[in-house]
Amino acid sequence: MRLVNRTLVLATSVVAVGILLTACSSDSSNSSSASPTSAETASESGGSGVGVVAPIEVKEAADVMAMVGNTLNVTTTNATTIATNNPAVLKVSQPGTDGSATFNGGAVVVGEGDATLTVFGRSGVLYVVNVTAEGRIPTIAPGTVG
Repeated sequence: MRLVNRTLVLATSVVAVGILLTACSSDSSNSSSASPTSAETASESGGSGVGVVAPIEVKEAADVMAMVGNTLNVTTTNATTIATNNPAVLKVSQPGTDGSATFNGGAVVVGEGDATLTVFGRSGVLYVVNVTAEGRIPTIAPGTVG
């Protein structure tokens, strides 16, 4: 009887682990081969094609394709100010510190269109990023599973 109970517990555990792994795996048919600065590669897609969207890293002059909802994260250590020529497309945040943490500057894409993100350092302009925003990041309704 004891051997039967152990076997039943082991079999149940194997089935539970299999179900969990299947629920957490991604669908390989949704892979993307876009450039690293595009919004498509910034998102890690699950089986439904919708997942957690990573920020687009900005560290030098570039042309960036983005979608409404993307975040541009300026990782240049000597950046002091971030600006845009089109606040209807980019909502800018400034780099800073609160004493216990240091925060990168950047921008959130809030509308479709073209904009420049200008990164300044202590001695002036470090670089300019040209942003083209088209489309929106897909969302999942609360309570649904993808």
